[in-house]
Amino acid sequence: MSGDDIAIKVSDLSKCYHIYDKPHDRLKQSIYPRLQRLAGKQPKQYCREFWALKDVSFEIKKGETVGIVGRNGSGKSTLLQLICGTLHATSGTIETQGRIAALLELGSGFNPEFTGRENVYMNGAILGLSQVEIESRYSQIVEFADIGEFIDRPVKIYSSGMLMRLAFATQTVLDPKILIVDEALAVGDMSFQVKCFARMNQLREKGTTILFVSHSLSTVLSFCDRAVYLQRGEQIATGPVADVVKQYQQDCMAEKMAPRDSAAFAESTLTALMPESDSSAVETEQLASAARDYHHTFLACSEKGSREGSRTVTIESFVIVRPDGIPIESVSPTEEVAGCFLLKYNARFEGAIHLAIQVLDKCGSPVMVIRDSHFESAVSAVPGKLSLGVMRFTLPLQAGIYYCKIGVVVYPMFEKYKDGRHNMEQAEISDLIEYGATIRVLDYVRHPIPVPVLNESKLSLTSLGGP
Repeated sequence: MSGDDIAIKVSDLSKCYHIYDKPHDRLKQSIYPRLQRLAGKQPKQYCREFWALKDVSFEIKKGETVGIVGRNGSGKSTLLQLICGTLHATSGTIETQGRIAALLELGSGFNPEFTGRENVYMNGAILGLSQVEIESRYSQIVEFADIGEFIDRPVKIYSSGMLMRLAFATQTVLDPKILIVDEALAVGDMSFQVKCFARMNQLREKGTTILFVSHSLSTVLSFCDRAVYLQRGEQIATGPVADVVKQYQQDCMAEKMAPRDSAAFAESTLTALMPESDSSAVETEQLASAARDYHHTFLACSEKGSREGSRTVTIESFVIVRPDGIPIESVSPTEEVAGCFLLKYNARFEGAIHLAIQVLDKCGSPVMVIRDSHFESAVSAVPGKLSLGVMRFTLPLQAGIYYCKIGVVVYPMFEKYKDGRHNMEQAEISDLIEYGATIRVLDYVRHPIPVPVLNESKLSLTSLGGP
């Protein structure tokens, strides 16, 4: 990789903060150690060291989109501030090529007393643009931000969403060579987020390098080419986004779940109530085993993304497997696979269950919906009971990586009208998970099916025991 292809190069980067227990310890630290060294004595420390980053190194090519993942306090924001130059490193070096535009803390770089218009011109000047260049792009900024007459009002009266709109429009319309985004899009509404990602895709096509931080793993998976995983200031992994995110999920699972929880869950799952047919029993046991094995990993990753619902019935695990129960991460468009939902009833329940999978592409656009084509007979369950829901389907899509949103809808008052249709009035979302799984489609489909695709699947629901 030649030096001309590198947009950002970080070498052995470290950042240390001094923590003082008392205010006057700061003064002591600035004076006493120097005097003690002059007197030939061992200097005494009046502070504690906190290493926000330690020996971080990586390279990012021009035009590449790299995500940074890690828990709160892992050093993500510190790294971005060091790259932007708003912080000084304790040791190590940072090399960048081109103009950097950054969306760090909400409203950073804006003077609250200035109007939106004045802040646009001020930020343009900071980025090195001339008055003529800013004026030529001003109308694009105003159109993209879409905040109306508030552009001529002081930004101190802006809502967080309006502030983010203006900041994003200013930083991206000015065509930076490197764009750094730190969770700024989280405050925007859905329509503006779609607009923002479309704009970032345009910048990426022009060769802009993007460094992206988000706690939404589905967004990182769908938008980034590679990822960097930080933990407690140390660099754990760097590489293809799917591999890094998977390692992050596994580490979260290992920290979150105790060994005894795993044993208890395995024991409860293996007390399955199998169908009478021997072949069906073997298949169900294989599918239940796969769902059991992915239980903790699934919980760790699903809690990181958006999760909502009444939780009457929760999805304890979800895994995509071959018909023989072997979990898979890639599939051909014509191969039949099964989506296994391990469901847990958290309240006494009588009614029907409806499962659905929404498949989204790398840009976050829905391309396929898989749903069960009919309901089982009424389900009667008590808290703690487990069930295995299996949906079989194919993925007739173009080659690429996709991620799945999954959900379960319950109908507490399960009844039919006279014409046989089900009563939908009592339907409620019980569990909706933004990130359920990722899957790679291998073969290219020469004649892609127009999207979104609706795929009907027969739902198989098997009791796995419980109280």
